[in-house]
Amino acid sequence: MAAFLVLQAARFGDLVQSKRLILTLQEQGRVCLGVDAGLAPLARLLYPGAEVFGLRLHGQPGAAALAENRTVFRQWRETAFQAVYNCNFSPVTAAICRLFEPEIVMGYRPAQAPESAILRSQWARLAFRLSERRLCSPLNLVDFWGHFASSPLAAEQVNPLARPGGQGLGVVLAGRESRRSLPLPLLASILQTLFGLLDGPEVYLLGAKAEQPAAHKLQRLLPAKIQEKVNDLSGKTDWPGLIHAVEGLDALLTPDTGVMHLAAHLGVPVLAFFLSSAWCHETGPYGRGHVVWQTSRSCAPCLESAPCRHNVACLEALQGKELLRSLAAAVRPEARIRVQLPDTLQFWRSDLDALGGVLRLEGGQDAHAPQRAFTRALLAEFLHLPEQSGAHAVGTASPELIDPEERAALRRWLCHDADWMLPPGRYC
Repeated sequence: MAAFLVLQAARFGDLVQSKRLILTLQEQGRVCLGVDAGLAPLARLLYPGAEVFGLRLHGQPGAAALAENRTVFRQWRETAFQAVYNCNFSPVTAAICRLFEPEIVMGYRPAQAPESAILRSQWARLAFRLSERRLCSPLNLVDFWGHFASSPLAAEQVNPLARPGGQGLGVVLAGRESRRSLPLPLLASILQTLFGLLDGPEVYLLGAKAEQPAAHKLQRLLPAKIQEKVNDLSGKTDWPGLIHAVEGLDALLTPDTGVMHLAAHLGVPVLAFFLSSAWCHETGPYGRGHVVWQTSRSCAPCLESAPCRHNVACLEALQGKELLRSLAAAVRPEARIRVQLPDTLQFWRSDLDALGGVLRLEGGQDAHAPQRAFTRALLAEFLHLPEQSGAHAVGTASPELIDPEERAALRRWLCHDADWMLPPGRYC
């Protein structure tokens, strides 16, 4: 039986978003999955068919932790892997890849010289260019990693169709970056509207122990009839408990978080709010049945590591009554409610095509839709996918709406000749 190694040393959400790649390889043989030790219990729950190895990779590992790593590395050296998929542009995982012959390492591998350099495969180089023009980026991270493998699993087979499960409304209190989270008064207003639209469900507050003060403040902002239905789970769930709390929910209200990706993995409808540096076309919920509100000021999406020069002005687009009306359109699609949004706010529904996850515009304006559609068509061409996978990718936008000169400029930017000479997983 063929054996494969996947290295995913990043965060909670990244582990969930590696699903298309991992499931693809599981259909072909045995999969070993190397993750940060703190995420190993979650990885075993998400991917029961994989052999999970927890590694002490971050901080300053002590002697005992380094000994654990060496034990794992010896086991890997003795395994005849057909391919090693390094998902992280990281000196740590690149160093691990020196255990293996260079020709079997996919994604990122260490250079021979200088030793600190990391090489990207053709596909990784192509996708990295999208970070230069994020407004034109149409590639979900699930599909970026999924296409590390040739002929990845069909997008429809990754996550189940999202449907209400009858178990109430989940509310993620905050994301890792405060700028990408909703202020508590706004979150309370949205929660009150959803509570009415969903006929008074049980409400579950989700977050780490650090979010417990926020949970208490949020509850004080809610009317008594909602407070009676609130179950504060912040800081009270381990990995199995978190999965139990999320599965079966009617919906999950959340910023861009790992819990959001977990909900999509479980088939729970996601109501996601993306602002600041969060960009829904890159890390939006994967699969069908989710909705996303994306703020779209001229400065968005911004750089997460840079301070905001506008005092998080993108929040202004989420303050009006138009947003609350769009919530009704989100949870009651059968009502066909027309959505009118300010110029700086977009309302999207998630969908799938041959390339993978895609968003279709339901409300608001998207000035960059033709460019994004054309870029998606170029990615499909590079991967030898059917032409229609890019042509109908973004709402009703067509790549034909941009003039030939701009089309040629986009092609030159994205498609360097050397990247198109070999299969996507190869290096040159």
